[in-house]
Amino acid sequence: MDGTRATPKPTPAAGAPRVTRDAVLSTAMRLVMESGTEGLSMRKLAAELGVAVTSIYWHVGNREALLDELVERVLRDMGTIRVTGSTPVARIVSIAQASRRAILDRPHLISLVRERGLDSLMMLPTRRALVREFAAAGLHGTRAALAVQSVQYQVAGFVMLERVLTGLPVEPPLVQAWLDEVAEGDPELARSMYDPADTDTLFDVAVRSIVESLLGEA
Repeated sequence: MDGTRATPKPTPAAGAPRVTRDAVLSTAMRLVMESGTEGLSMRKLAAELGVAVTSIYWHVGNREALLDELVERVLRDMGTIRVTGSTPVARIVSIAQASRRAILDRPHLISLVRERGLDSLMMLPTRRALVREFAAAGLHGTRAALAVQSVQYQVAGFVMLERVLTGLPVEPPLVQAWLDEVAEGDPELARSMYDPADTDTLFDVAVRSIVESLLGEA
């Protein structure tokens, strides 16, 4: 014995509302998803749950420990990949779609994972699923590695561009004038290009084309 004593956890005040650890983590995750880590404080979290701050500390420790818990949850969630489809192309495309959706649905949480340098762990489940499906489709070795990386880069690059382009203002006059010129020869093309992009369809077309090309060359 070295004479030191572990610091006991603070005990919730008598008569205080009961709250579970899961409720604390779920509420904290919602706050981060809504406004990033800047919007998460122990006081705000306690107020959301209607409990004393000491109750939050009792369940999850300090704020850094809480953020670590949230990162672990994100990594677990990203590990849940449901592969669908009856053909190799459809199954691989479904993995890419699931990966893109997981990132889009958790922008602030993904940023939190990246801040802790855990990008590789976050993308590992997707990589494993892609390796399995490409192997089942007959790709191995260097060709399989190229195929997996091609799909993952397409997911990451598309999501990045999607975030940048979403919500941009109306096309400037120079672009509108060009679209007017296009309309003279192909009005349907001009109308389609002027309308907001259907990013779900764009992503599906791009990934499907890549996968079909990769498997066609196997």
